[in-house]
Amino acid sequence: MKKIQHPLILLIVLFSFTFLSATVFTPKTSELFIGINGRLCTLEKAIYIQKIKTKSSNVASVHTLKLKDNVWERFYLENYKKMNDTTYQIKANSVEFTGTMYRTFKLLADKSFRFKDTVKGTVIREGNAQSVMPLLLNGEVTEYYRDGNKKSVSIYQNNELVSNENWNEDGTKYVDNLFYSTDIEPNFVPGTKVMNQHLIKGFKDAGIDISSISGTLVVAFVIMEDGKMEGLKIVKGLGSSVNTAAYESFLSLQGDWKPAKLNNKNVRYYLSFPINFINKQQALEFAELRKGILHFGAY
Repeated sequence: MKKIQHPLILLIVLFSFTFLSATVFTPKTSELFIGINGRLCTLEKAIYIQKIKTKSSNVASVHTLKLKDNVWERFYLENYKKMNDTTYQIKANSVEFTGTMYRTFKLLADKSFRFKDTVKGTVIREGNAQSVMPLLLNGEVTEYYRDGNKKSVSIYQNNELVSNENWNEDGTKYVDNLFYSTDIEPNFVPGTKVMNQHLIKGFKDAGIDISSISGTLVVAFVIMEDGKMEGLKIVKGLGSSVNTAAYESFLSLQGDWKPAKLNNKNVRYYLSFPINFINKQQALEFAELRKGILHFGAY
């Protein structure tokens, strides 16, 4: 005898399946607020917002916004695709890095993770984290230059930078225990206008016709706890004569720096200073002193 299913039962089953499908695949969005030095905080104290959108069980995106002049601007976008239980493919898009990297990870007994980020088969960062999507650092983290040389070994606690050891790209030692984001940033007492005028004079004195140059030169240095400048270097150059003029101009800069403060304590602060040579305008544009806590420049 053929068994007849009741229409109501079929309707309930179909409804349940539809509801379950919608629950699993409906996109969900959550937000993470990040403040000074990477500390997790509320919206009121945030300088970054990370919007995490889960599109399915294997696909998600992390959209990072940065607060600038009281306006939230797009800063970084990562699209995650879960390849297997231990690997994410991450397609990133930002000023500092655009491309694809892979993050492998292992869940540890304390529910934290051991992770490794690679770009084109080269390890650029590895260490410990409390989350791998988005990445929240906790414990020791090592970063590498593209040639494999060690860049830094840092200690994080709940995503806040605690300490670090640092090296230049050629393997020589750089300044240790520096910070990229503080409660109070270092301040050049004569002002940035005086600094800019001094740099322009340095190029002219070196016989450099700035109207013939196009591109961006980046100078970096550390303001120490006592306000002294250390670790001056050219991060991105535009030729030996231009690099030398910029380096010597910063070296001869007269004035005092008020050191940065973090948690009411003077700390070492890493500054990168981009100088944009705008050929068509026969001018120089001095970008703001760069600062950041997400370390995207490591890529």
